[in-house]
Amino acid sequence: MRKMIGRGAVAALGLAALAGAAQAQTIEMKISHIFPSSHFNQTRVLQPWADEIAAKTGGKVKFTIYAAGSALGDISKQFDQVRAGAVDVALALPGVPRDRHPRTVLIELPFVVRSAETATKVLGEMYDKFLAADFPGVHMLSLTSTNAGSIHSRTKPIKDLSDLKGMRVRSPTPPITAMLEFLGATPVGLPPTQIYENAEKGTVDAVVMPWGPVGAFKLEEVLAQHLDADAYVVSQYTVMNQRRYESLTADVKKVIDDVSAAHFTAQRWAKVWTDTDDEAKETARKRGQQIGAVAPATRAQWRKDLAPVIDKYLADQEKAGQKDVRPVFAEMQRLIAKYE
Repeated sequence: MRKMIGRGAVAALGLAALAGAAQAQTIEMKISHIFPSSHFNQTRVLQPWADEIAAKTGGKVKFTIYAAGSALGDISKQFDQVRAGAVDVALALPGVPRDRHPRTVLIELPFVVRSAETATKVLGEMYDKFLAADFPGVHMLSLTSTNAGSIHSRTKPIKDLSDLKGMRVRSPTPPITAMLEFLGATPVGLPPTQIYENAEKGTVDAVVMPWGPVGAFKLEEVLAQHLDADAYVVSQYTVMNQRRYESLTADVKKVIDDVSAAHFTAQRWAKVWTDTDDEAKETARKRGQQIGAVAPATRAQWRKDLAPVIDKYLADQEKAGQKDVRPVFAEMQRLIAKYE
């Protein structure tokens, strides 16, 4: 009897050891981002990316996603918490907090670039030589861009940039804040999750934003006038903690690198934005809302009119110690011209 009990105990210990080994082989990772869990950046980008990595590692890697509203979803803390290892992966905007990624956000200056595909190609080509210094302590998975943003007003039709004078306008990034101030508008800083209630209450009169997020946040319910100005793009990063990445086995690294390379191509990223833009526009049209267009010649003139905004922004960055902003911006312009 003692021998049987002993054998049973050994067997139980063996099973426990096997279970522990299996558990040890599972790599648990946290992903944080700044959007609601229903936002397409989670449902069409991060979740499929995470699912494919999990599948191709045979379940060895498991992701848990923390969206806006969670303890890890603060828009201003994404880069700090991924670099510190509080999360393993983060998707957020280089423009928040201000001046954290000064070279990257130059692509967000007004009327510089029009499409997600072009901007994503440019950011990718420039990363190693020009932009990597913006992202110390992390492994870059993707540096991408939205399509160009439109102007969405509660009640006032916007036909020209001068119509924004005197209006309270939600601004997404420091470069667009500079543009709005130049035009005589009052920029209002708000996280995307707070736009709806502030527009509904009239705290803001208008929003400068791509169409995709308008649909994702149902802003067509509170914003009735639209102008497709192609005013600016917003860059986005998806990064992994560098130490975490380096700790992974070669096979897991390869899966992450391969899946990221496939998921975050300029063409695939552009399709996400184009699809969501089109869906949001269709929703606005069904509500009977008008969407104004801007002639190419008018847009070109606006770009010339806003040249002082760009010059001042670059000069202010130089005064703040960013001595390489002009060559970085010149390279951006060269590559944008190549693609557009």
